[in-house]
Amino acid sequence: MRDDIRFGTYSFGQWLKLIDLQKRYRATQFEIRRVLDSLKTERLVEHRVNHGFRVATPDPAERRQMQFVRTVLERNTASLIAARASAADIDALQGLAQAFDQSVELEGRQLQAAANSAFHQRLYELAGNPILSGLIRELRERSHYGTTGRWRSTEGLHESSVEHFLMVEAIRHRDPIELDRLITRHIEAF
Repeated sequence: MRDDIRFGTYSFGQWLKLIDLQKRYRATQFEIRRVLDSLKTERLVEHRVNHGFRVATPDPAERRQMQFVRTVLERNTASLIAARASAADIDALQGLAQAFDQSVELEGRQLQAAANSAFHQRLYELAGNPILSGLIRELRERSHYGTTGRWRSTEGLHESSVEHFLMVEAIRHRDPIELDRLITRHIEAF
């Protein structure tokens, strides 16, 4: 349910009916309420007394701040990645880009999100700094919620896929300037 909310299965402000959630997730009312309480703590849903739960509307200022921090951190990996990536690393990244590309036409944002996450996690691990790649992963996970960008359409997902392949090519050509440009564009489009 968390991923469905974060990746746009439900619209901002949409009311979440318990009976529908029970059917969709094959869970008891108790389990659904427990998950909704957890999602409320994460500010992904809001609870209105006597109305129920609805998908929270993200704060635009917080979204801009998150995008700024991500850009600062992710751009600064480009030179490290371009210098450190081995041929095997590049081949593995190419395979992850292909896996994401194939997921775009499939149903379900969770599969697409998992493939996208695998690509980006491996990309930033190539920088060789586990603390930096861990921070980037955490911020990327937090920033998926509230996207008004590419994740809202199949066309946008295709554009992201193309950029993944271009990133791999920039790494293959040891071009940190192009990789930096692509990373920045990728974040801004999100």
